[in-house]
Amino acid sequence: MQYEEIKEKIKFIVENPIKEFKPDALKGIIDRYYKNHPKSQKAFERARKIIPGGVEHNLAFNHPFPLESKRVWDCYMETVDDVILTDFLMCGGPIILGHQYKPLIEKVIEVITEIGPAHGITHEYEYLAAEQLQKHFPSCETIRWLQSGTEADMLAIRIARVFTGRKHVIKIGGSYHGWSDQLVYDMHVPGTKLLESHGMPKPIYKFIDSVPPNDIEALREMFKEKRKVAAVLVEPMGGESGANPVRPGFNKEIEELCHENGALMISDEVVCAFRLHMGGGQAYYDYKPDISVFGKIVGHGFPSAAAIGGRADVMSVCAAGVSGGKKAYSGGTLAANPLTCTAAYYAMKFVEETNATEKATHAANRLSKGFNEVFEKHNLPWFSYNFGGTVHFHTSCVFGLDLGDPIQSGQIPVRKDFMGEMGAALVDQEIISVAGSRFYTCIQHTDEIVDKTIQKIDNICAMVK
Repeated sequence: MQYEEIKEKIKFIVENPIKEFKPDALKGIIDRYYKNHPKSQKAFERARKIIPGGVEHNLAFNHPFPLESKRVWDCYMETVDDVILTDFLMCGGPIILGHQYKPLIEKVIEVITEIGPAHGITHEYEYLAAEQLQKHFPSCETIRWLQSGTEADMLAIRIARVFTGRKHVIKIGGSYHGWSDQLVYDMHVPGTKLLESHGMPKPIYKFIDSVPPNDIEALREMFKEKRKVAAVLVEPMGGESGANPVRPGFNKEIEELCHENGALMISDEVVCAFRLHMGGGQAYYDYKPDISVFGKIVGHGFPSAAAIGGRADVMSVCAAGVSGGKKAYSGGTLAANPLTCTAAYYAMKFVEETNATEKATHAANRLSKGFNEVFEKHNLPWFSYNFGGTVHFHTSCVFGLDLGDPIQSGQIPVRKDFMGEMGAALVDQEIISVAGSRFYTCIQHTDEIVDKTIQKIDNICAMVK
């Protein structure tokens, strides 16, 4: 599906009342959820006594309560209630070889038993993994390992400020770059600005701003206004992993505009690396950033996996140990530990050797095509599209709301609630996804599994008014 068609379909959905489930059908979905997942409900009630909100991660939220997993394998998740779900959550995207991919697990177990998971000093897998990452991302002349995408984005803007001697950082409205103080700004829905920035003094945002998605002229004007821009930070596919899709050529325009003005371009490849293209968003969209940020996917979901890479001169301001001069300080006792770097090294090798990116894309292509055929069959305005192995499933289009429109701006809660109901409907059909609106595919999602999933979406659509 082409960009202009996607934008027109989003516009149509947000300008019209959302579709709803038939009342009896929705009641049945929720009733079965409680009936089929009593142990998960009990676990949630226990957890929220000791854990704020009862969950540790945003992906764990489900309506009417989160599920508790017992185990995962291939493209399946079994809950504590022995319900087996076809998994399109894939831990939020990093699992592209499938859960418990045996060759990778064997290498990690070998490190744990024979080498040790964390040493506190350098180990050879640190530079082996960096060399493997550089092979696919030649823009990353030097690389530093970190522990999360949030850390990597935080360090990226710090490096940009030290290198350029400037302070202003611009992000694209609606994009997500982790939860560090300065980047909890204008997230999810473009134009929200400080809506989610609680607990952070407003002066923190003195040098952070955003521009509307795909608006190069707005960015150009901001360069004129701010004058001393250190960097522009982008999600290559567009905000929320492509929920607000990028306009063709926009990333290249940003690169050129940054370089015309002496600023750096930062490419957040946390979702795009290996899943969209082996060379990430920068290879797929043909641009060359100054700094690239990587997160969980670089280690195939193993803990403490993240990295930052870039031009050697830019990265030279990143502090290495206790160093003098103007350096961008960073730390992390567990950064670059042997376990994580081993997982990263072999995950990248296995993804390349198995053609995992192409296979995940094949499954995603078939899913989005099949979903659209089902939506058309039921005369629904919903639609689907994919960027590589990331499938978007638009029903309420909460991410596409125009907050400048007084009618649309008040619809965030009701449209978000419908996404929750859709998530429950998917679980009712023994499918788990990201927030009822996104599917991540892997090499284990066979044509047969895809076909069964499309049929289950058909079952859901039959429950809609």
